[in-house]
Amino acid sequence: MGEQDFRNRKIAIIGNTKLTLKSLQRLVHPLCVCCHYDIKYVFGLPEDMIKNKVNAVSLVEFCQYNDITYNNSNDWGIFEDDCEALGIDLVIALGDSRIVPSTVINRFETIGNHGAVLPYVQGGASLVWGRMLNSGEWGVSIFRLEEKVDAGDILKTKTFTYSTDVDMLEFTELADDLTVDTLLDCLCSDIEPIDNQKWKVNVAKHTDSQLVVKLLKNCLATNTAIYLPPRSYRDAYINRSWSSKFKKLFKIANNDPYPTWKPLK
Repeated sequence: MGEQDFRNRKIAIIGNTKLTLKSLQRLVHPLCVCCHYDIKYVFGLPEDMIKNKVNAVSLVEFCQYNDITYNNSNDWGIFEDDCEALGIDLVIALGDSRIVPSTVINRFETIGNHGAVLPYVQGGASLVWGRMLNSGEWGVSIFRLEEKVDAGDILKTKTFTYSTDVDMLEFTELADDLTVDTLLDCLCSDIEPIDNQKWKVNVAKHTDSQLVVKLLKNCLATNTAIYLPPRSYRDAYINRSWSSKFKKLFKIANNDPYPTWKPLK
């Protein structure tokens, strides 16, 4: 496992979502001084990509007000060169689904967030799957980025509880808030490392959602690492064969701020 002390770093942030903004707001707050880090750079999304990004927000005014360099070119070469010029020694990906190139990971220490507890829940659309599971408890992780998705050293995980009738917007807010807390712990060297492991169950794209949730429940009950598939508009349709209970959960999870569920045609 790499260096464990993240204090006194010059930091670049990758992302353009509510989570990115919440993190930035906490990181630049005058009372957040335990780590003495310096936020120098934000690598956001181009305008055409923001339109299709869930929970996307503008970071232009925030960066201008806080004298943070903002780049939304989506050009990783420019990002690398700018980070080198600014003396960046820590890159943090927050709420960003872009694959960080290996050239960045090999050039700068890079960490990121995951919307589930690693190593047990890997893959895509973690919060949507977690809400459909409806267990009353979910979690988040901060980990080192490697070329393989969700495969880096786990720095810290935390869990939160929620009401089983909470809407998706509040569920994502709970996850985002806990992610920020977990990140700040790591930046202040309050780290609780966990060995990562390769998944043992890999679920294919577009697998029936009710089946995926059953697999997820079984894997969590047996501490078996599972790799969940990403979701697309194709996965938003309700299946008539599902139980009424699962249909209700599906509607909750596939709703604001995510693209809404659809009835069968």
